[in-house]
Amino acid sequence: MCTLLLAAAFLTPCAIHAQTATALHQIQSDLQQALTGNWTGVLEYRDYSEPATSTKRVQLPTWLTIKPTGSSQTWHYLYDDGPNKLVEETDTLSFDPSASTYTESDNGKPSETRITLTIRRNLLTILEETRPAGSSDPFAFRHSFCFTRATPPATQLSVQ
Repeated sequence: MCTLLLAAAFLTPCAIHAQTATALHQIQSDLQQALTGNWTGVLEYRDYSEPATSTKRVQLPTWLTIKPTGSSQTWHYLYDDGPNKLVEETDTLSFDPSASTYTESDNGKPSETRITLTIRRNLLTILEETRPAGSSDPFAFRHSFCFTRATPPATQLSVQ
């Protein structure tokens, strides 16, 4: 099992010290190998149509295909959003294992985002938490995914 706290940066190169470049490359290579493939599972997210104090969550069946694209990865999601309604999303991601957060917009407001990936041979969980940008507030649940591989990998993965 491998649990990583990572910042996902959409096509953002990371600056690294020369002596850590080899180690970082190996981590990124191992991560890419562990994630590549077809996954099926559930997206669970905080329902923003409810008041801010609500803890109501929504679950959607989800399919995910991850393909390497150079030093990045293409993540293609397909969500079952109700009767006869499929929603598609494609993201290109690069990972910086040395970062712990990144900044984006959450519900229309600047926020710091923390993503925790847990990768096992056939199980992938992704937890995304946010807090207002520049705040020292605790991170709050934004959404999570729980996936299993659609087809087991042909070889043993060496994720530690």
